[in-house]
Amino acid sequence: MKIAILRERYECFGGAEVYSQGLIEHLARAGHSVHIYAIRWEGPPVEGVYFHRVPAVRFDPFLRDITFALSSYFILKKEKFDIIQTHGKTLYQDIYRAGDGCHIEWLRQRWKRTNLKGKIHIVLTPYNWLILLLERIIFKKHRFRKVIAISELVKRNIIQNYHMNEEDIEVIYNGVDLERFHPKNKGLYRKEIRSRYGISEDEFVVLFVGSGFERKGVRFLLKAIEIVPGPLTLMIAGKGSKEEFEGLVKNQRVIFCGPQKEIHRYYASADVFVLPAIYEPFGNVHLEALASGLPVITTKLSGGAELIRDGLNGFVIDRPEDVEEIAKKIIYLMDKYENQRMGLNARKTAENFSIESHIERMVRFYYSLKV
Repeated sequence: MKIAILRERYECFGGAEVYSQGLIEHLARAGHSVHIYAIRWEGPPVEGVYFHRVPAVRFDPFLRDITFALSSYFILKKEKFDIIQTHGKTLYQDIYRAGDGCHIEWLRQRWKRTNLKGKIHIVLTPYNWLILLLERIIFKKHRFRKVIAISELVKRNIIQNYHMNEEDIEVIYNGVDLERFHPKNKGLYRKEIRSRYGISEDEFVVLFVGSGFERKGVRFLLKAIEIVPGPLTLMIAGKGSKEEFEGLVKNQRVIFCGPQKEIHRYYASADVFVLPAIYEPFGNVHLEALASGLPVITTKLSGGAELIRDGLNGFVIDRPEDVEEIAKKIIYLMDKYENQRMGLNARKTAENFSIESHIERMVRFYYSLKV
């Protein structure tokens, strides 16, 4: 098949970006002709993947998104593809992949948890209004043949906010590289990463991975570990402003590691993974942690929670601001037997979501639209 994929930036950091890159490379290896329409890209060339630069303003997010949406519309109207799939808020596609969930839902959850200053900032940010407008045009004007929701959470959000027909939405969970993210990595990288940051072998390590610290609940995690008795280390890997969070913890050790390309090594160094998100459409990090053999603590406001069974492979917290409950679950997982038991179950869960099975499902889905 000849497939076009729209993505503003094709790069190696962030869950959505890594997912896009993996999907594209697997499709190309399977013999499909894949055409990427993006403002910019990085990384070595891939056989069977063709890059097309979309002219757009780069220096401002508002202008970038609107010019990319308009430019890609006029470019793709002239082209012929079997499938056009977008990974962003664009206006011409067969498949709209709602990888970012619903912006209106994120703003709603953020509104509930911010002060007056934060609410004013939400209202006065032009970018929010642009994304809401593009989102409304896509869903209300039916700018697609099908929508891919990356979780049941996203599907519910779309139906509740835009009153779409359930039949227009297909839920397809992401997949994970089961070789790259594997419990065997503990024997390969655990000591290396811990020694790099001065962490002893017997120290309990909590790991957070994600970009966008506010949305993904770093503040709540910091408050939770502060009330955990006994020493532990929290490692925070990802892009985000650490300055506003550094003063929140005095009794525990927190290491801001920044973005990491070799993130599988960091999972290997940890004992538990925690993501107390305010809103997370899916969160590939859930699958990466499970595949690495880590119990996962997350919230009901995350699509990845749909993979977690309480007490089996992790815990799901009702509200991200319930820091006492997060702390309680971390303490529970400090028990070596329970940690090991749930870690084994975590790996078993992830084995149902291989990247290969995900690609196969995506291709079947493409062919169902092509007929």
